[in-house]
Amino acid sequence: MSPPRIIRLADVTAAEVHEALDEVEPVDGSVDLRPRGYLLDLSIRAPDETLDRIVRQVRRRFGDRVYEVGQRSLPAVVIGLLGAHGLTLSTAESCTGGGVATALTSVPGASEVYWGGVVAYDDVAKIAELEVQASTLERCGAVSKEVVQEMARGIRRRSGTNLSVAVTGIAGPGGGTAEKPVGTVWIASAGPQERARAFRFPGDRREVRRRSVRAALDMIRLAGLAGLAGSV
Repeated sequence: MSPPRIIRLADVTAAEVHEALDEVEPVDGSVDLRPRGYLLDLSIRAPDETLDRIVRQVRRRFGDRVYEVGQRSLPAVVIGLLGAHGLTLSTAESCTGGGVATALTSVPGASEVYWGGVVAYDDVAKIAELEVQASTLERCGAVSKEVVQEMARGIRRRSGTNLSVAVTGIAGPGGGTAEKPVGTVWIASAGPQERARAFRFPGDRREVRRRSVRAALDMIRLAGLAGLAGSV
């Protein structure tokens, strides 16, 4: 029997993976699911033919939510994808406090694709450093689709990069409201195409920030997979 094969997924629940595996005929082997806060590792030990069949089934079910079949981390996958497409990246962070930048620069070779980032924690910094409009902050609040999009556009203009990603949210323990409870996070990417998505992450302050970093990295990856390289 071959060594275990690891399938790495993003934005997928263990229940969804179990459902997908139920469609694969029973075989000798073992399956180990390891949720990691927005990410999930599926480790399979089985004969080669079975391994290949399971990988095909998981890819068919989850598509681009499979970010790696192997050992590479999500930051390493992102840096590799940007390099392969000849793309450059900048980041704008609020609640994550530089966590996205730290994850990216932990990968050797990141300097080839990563320009750098701005941590704009206070609203004044968002206005001064990222060109967020004061009127947008007043009308929508710092944790909003409108503000995170302006953050992403502002850092992209400032850096001249092909792509950018921005994060703003309420990590807690305070600051939440009925409309925007603790764990509310907005993430946006800017480039030839734009994306913005709201999340409600569970857990304490550390866990919310950790999940936010991973979701931001995943949004960069999806932006690269969307074919941006051909339109930059």
